Amino acid sequence: MSFFARIVTRSALGVAFARSMSTEAAPAVTATRKVVVPRPRGQVDTPESFLKAIGRGCEKYTEKFKDWDHLFKANTIALKHEMGIGAKQRKWILMWTNKFRLGIDPYLIRTSKKHTMKRTERLARAKRRRND
Repeated sequence: MSFFARIVTRSALGVAFARSMSTEAAPAVTATRKVVVPRPRGQVDTPESFLKAIGRGCEKYTEKFKDWDHLFKANTIALKHEMGIGAKQRKWILMWTNKFRLGIDPYLIRTSKKHTMKRTERLARAKRRRND
């Protein structure tokens, strides 16, 4: 065992680091995650009502979800490749499904109106101010 290996392997973190630096192939381990599907509660009892409650344009994807279980078992890959949902809505849906699992009922969080002007509009306005 080399001097470097003896120093690194003295701690648990060092062992993991030493294994990652090893040239030997690591055994393939596939972990399956158990997905908890919460029961519908309150006025949120269908995927349609859930997506409408969280807002931000997610209600237009109601036809993509078959039922309640399908909504809560969908992962990022399924939402992206199989259903064709964009990144912002995908992250928003996954965040709210996780919050619902933790017991937080969905509510609408509106976006700020302060920074809604597009970059091109801001540049045009700044250019007009300079010319005046």
